[in-house]
Amino acid sequence: MKKRSRLGKGFIVIAFWVLGVAILMFTLAQVRDFAGIINDSGVVRGGTQRVVKMELAGRPAPSTEQRVTSLLEKLAENEENRLYKGPETYEFMDNLAAVDSQWKLIEDEIDALHRGEGSAERLLDLSETHFTLADAMVLSAQKRAERDFLVTGAICTVLFLTAATIMLFMRNDRISKLKTAYFTDPLTRRKNMLAFEEQGQQLVSSAPGGTYLVAYTNVLNFRYINETYGYESGDKLILTLARLLDNACRRDELATHGNADHFVLLRNDPQRIEKLHGHIEAKLRATPDLHFTGILSFGCGVCEVEQPSDSIPLLVSNAIAVMKESPDKEGISRYDQVFRNAVELKNRIEQHEDEALANREFQLYLQPKNHLADGALAGAEALVRWNSPKLGFLPPDSFIPLFEKNGFIVQLDFYMLKRVCQTYPMTVPGTGEALVVSVNFSRVTIMREGFIERLLHVVDSARIPHEAIEVEVTESAFVMDEDAVINKLETLKAMGFRLAMDDFGTGYSSLNLLRKLPIDVLKIDRGFLSENTDPSRSRSVLKGVLDMAGDLGLVTVCEGVETEEQASMLRELGCPVAQGYVFSKPLPEGEFRTRYGL
Repeated sequence: MKKRSRLGKGFIVIAFWVLGVAILMFTLAQVRDFAGIINDSGVVRGGTQRVVKMELAGRPAPSTEQRVTSLLEKLAENEENRLYKGPETYEFMDNLAAVDSQWKLIEDEIDALHRGEGSAERLLDLSETHFTLADAMVLSAQKRAERDFLVTGAICTVLFLTAATIMLFMRNDRISKLKTAYFTDPLTRRKNMLAFEEQGQQLVSSAPGGTYLVAYTNVLNFRYINETYGYESGDKLILTLARLLDNACRRDELATHGNADHFVLLRNDPQRIEKLHGHIEAKLRATPDLHFTGILSFGCGVCEVEQPSDSIPLLVSNAIAVMKESPDKEGISRYDQVFRNAVELKNRIEQHEDEALANREFQLYLQPKNHLADGALAGAEALVRWNSPKLGFLPPDSFIPLFEKNGFIVQLDFYMLKRVCQTYPMTVPGTGEALVVSVNFSRVTIMREGFIERLLHVVDSARIPHEAIEVEVTESAFVMDEDAVINKLETLKAMGFRLAMDDFGTGYSSLNLLRKLPIDVLKIDRGFLSENTDPSRSRSVLKGVLDMAGDLGLVTVCEGVETEEQASMLRELGCPVAQGYVFSKPLPEGEFRTRYGL
């Protein structure tokens, strides 16, 4: 329908232009015609005078006489054939008829003179009268030409102005529609981010600092909804959320759909954001055609507007940053001083990571693994600590996740492997066997091309027996490409390296992985020993895991053992090896050697 309307307006404009051009062409033809009439009228006037003058001089001019007669006939015929005869035309025709009559009288008088009956004086009088009449005819022709030219010009002007007005209206209408489309979200048909930024900036700049906050929220399991219930259901959820968030806005507040499952809000009451999620969830549950509202969860990043000059895009960016960096993806995360400090520390860590590696600021700590039966040393796990002159002493959880994101973890993992190799020779007291040290490798490192070759080069260059190095991986290493990781582990296994799965029990596919993995050691997560769970149920689950590991021929190591009561329970359940503060905290390499006489 809109397309037809646009086409109709276009045809109207074209029709006006065509009509205008036609009238202009007609006007040009008229101008030419009128010019000819005026010229012929002038010739009649002048020719008559010449005929009379020559006649009185005794030198007749029959050719001129014939020309005047033919011009009068031509003028009369043209006027009779004219389609439209206005008052000016009739005036001209009357003058033409008078001139023609007077010309006939002059012709008769000339004939009389030729017969010797005429009067020269009478001929002269007739000529004077004819000149007056012819002059009036010429003037009426000019008057008609001027009048028609003015009328035609006025019509052309009206047509031009009308066409120009329609074109201007169409242009403004098109600009208005383009502007509407420019500021409209294609899915929700409500204001988009551009409109949000423009209107939000106006609201923020006219209010005191602390009045507003920007919230960036998303549906955490939106992909699951799309894949399980279909994209149509996902779109319906977005449309419903857009409507609910819009309805929850006060007059001086805004809400808009960002992209995918993300929404941006501008609120002028910081306390209301706490209640908003509950309000929206209740409204969603009351929506009859959404059958998945029970599984919905939301994450939200909030950034307060501190100054009226604060930039909306920057506020949105800050809200996004705090939402993405929050360890607890569900709920509200605030862009506050605590977060700013964390970001600053992150930036400083990244600035110093290369320098720290070159200066050997990353230190090797070893935490012993002990036999539960007699407490004897069974092995050790290599752990990293960062003792930075500029940043202070940093625990691994303050930099390992960051290094896994920026890729620096690859360099750190192999640096730690080299440090472990440099500690040898270390032998188990009383046996003379090489002490097995487990070295953690990130998923990022394992998936890096040339991982196995680089590991072999480090270990073989230090002349360390392969069986002394235990390659430790977590369940998260199998998330991206399970088969590729398993193939690499099988290759390492065939080369004589020991393999361990760390943090067993923290994921959801551990049992399935156990069926496939070529591991030697299963490290049970400390969560099984948590005091927050039912002791009897935890004991039963732990017993089942230990029995299963024994049936698979795996050595089990229970992590995070902190009390003698926990150690005693593990002995009763048949767990052979434990690691935790009940035996020792992680120790610097030198202190570890001294303590165990290595």
